[in-house]
Amino acid sequence: MFGYVRPYKPELLVKELTRYQSVYCGICKQIGRDYGQLPRLALGYDLTLFTVLLLSLSPDQPPEELAGCISNPIKKRPMLMGGEIIRLAAGLTILLAYHKAADNARDEHPVLGRTVQLALAGAHRKAVRRFPSYEQAIHEHLGNLHELENGPPDLTAADHFGRLLESFMAQAAPLASPDPAIRAGLSRFGYHLGSWIYLLDAIDDRDNDCNNGSWNPFSALDPTIAQETARALLEQHELEMDRVAALLPYDRDAGLLGNIVTVGLLAARDSILSGRRLGKF
Repeated sequence: MFGYVRPYKPELLVKELTRYQSVYCGICKQIGRDYGQLPRLALGYDLTLFTVLLLSLSPDQPPEELAGCISNPIKKRPMLMGGEIIRLAAGLTILLAYHKAADNARDEHPVLGRTVQLALAGAHRKAVRRFPSYEQAIHEHLGNLHELENGPPDLTAADHFGRLLESFMAQAAPLASPDPAIRAGLSRFGYHLGSWIYLLDAIDDRDNDCNNGSWNPFSALDPTIAQETARALLEQHELEMDRVAALLPYDRDAGLLGNIVTVGLLAARDSILSGRRLGKF
């Protein structure tokens, strides 16, 4: 995945950091149970927000247990174990990682992309069987995006990735709440989150894409104008996410979500626009 959606660690309370890590590690553990150990490498931060948001509104919570991590099997840490939302996040991680590898195979990293596709092929087939409607949404919205990428640079490309995450949220929202207003809010949040991720990734890759001739929605703009345009669009999506998030009736994790939406996204955006790479959380 992309890795831009994360909390701002210096302002997290200890209990919020522990909760975030328990969700993140729970998704990783679920990937291992459902799809094997190697696909756990596909895990990223972006779907952790998706998961925390759904869990924050859901009356049903998976149990938390102490378990060893594959990167540090001796030290046990709290992890969420199972549940429909965690299983969905694990499946979506596989689906998105496989299709991102397919994009890389078509573009600037053909060998790496094909290698990752091959490594994830079995896990991808399992995820498709479990979550066929999400795979269909990926084909639809990424197919529209690929068609657009055959033409001139176009910033509306972000809309297609936004529509993809909007579809994910719309399908997953019933796991969190039966309330139509809450489900509509989650879908809208997903649209702005997907658009934000796409735009930040595009401006992050702009210079490399221009140098190697790859398609990029910002490539027709002067570098300074591209930065200014990206900042304005990203700030707009951040504002919309903040508005939606402020209206949702959380049962838990309001502080953690507030940190990610109002501080974490802004910190990631400022780092990328200033040319700094995001390290490991």
